[in-house]
Amino acid sequence: MATYIELQALRGSTLASPLREKINVAIIIKANILAKLPTPTAAQVAWAKAALDSPEHFQSIVLNYILADYNTQTSTVIQNATDAQVQTAVNAAVDTILGV
Repeated sequence: MATYIELQALRGSTLASPLREKINVAIIIKANILAKLPTPTAAQVAWAKAALDSPEHFQSIVLNYILADYNTQTSTVIQNATDAQVQTAVNAAVDTILGV
């Protein structure tokens, strides 16, 4: 289990840069999914447009969600998450943020 100090370190660490890059791409993919929904809500459309324009804008909030949700994992496991694991975590974070 990651300690709070380790989780805080992941928030600002350059070691977490690959994780941040994965989060950015996962945000773009989630935004694309939302944009293509047959009947997206106004909130989903607005978020998708903003996320496609600047995924970096949402990266910190999504990273914070992931760190909070996966705090029972070690910092190494979080930092070395696979693309699929990051996408799953980002999808869940965005759905929670949008109240889905």
